[in-house]
Amino acid sequence: MSNYTPVEYLTKIQKLKYKAAIFPILLVIISFGLNLIFEIDQAKYLSVIGLIWYIFIIIRFRITRNYPPESETKNILSPIYGKVIKIEDSSITIKKGIFQSADFRYTGQNIEVKIKSKQVNYFEDQPSLTGRLIGIISSSVICICEIPNDWKIEITIGDKVVAGETILAVK
Repeated sequence: MSNYTPVEYLTKIQKLKYKAAIFPILLVIISFGLNLIFEIDQAKYLSVIGLIWYIFIIIRFRITRNYPPESETKNILSPIYGKVIKIEDSSITIKKGIFQSADFRYTGQNIEVKIKSKQVNYFEDQPSLTGRLIGIISSSVICICEIPNDWKIEITIGDKVVAGETILAVK
């Protein structure tokens, strides 16, 4: 499972996106058919709803390119896009909104990352490259990163973090 290439990642993401987009596409086709066959002018509103639904799905499955920081010290990177909502002891809680990029990336160290969502699609279980795409999260989630006690946390509450780029902690 850890031998995915970028093309295989993109193919898997596209398949997930197409599965989610089938219903809004069908809604547009059905409304077009209703308008064409039965001449129902109100069917155009179904097309608008289907189009907005389709755009919403495209936004939910958006993946961005990241640029991990080059550093000689060991660091832990953010696994998702979002906003830091809580820091207590050695635990960092990040909230990802539904319209933020769907990236789920390797933090760079084997720390415990808990994701509270059922809509997480993992590609890789044992990543080796810091900032590498290891899955997608197509919904809003709460992510809790358990940082070891001997690491220094570098962020504060309210900071916006970027998956695979923002440094959460250094050693």
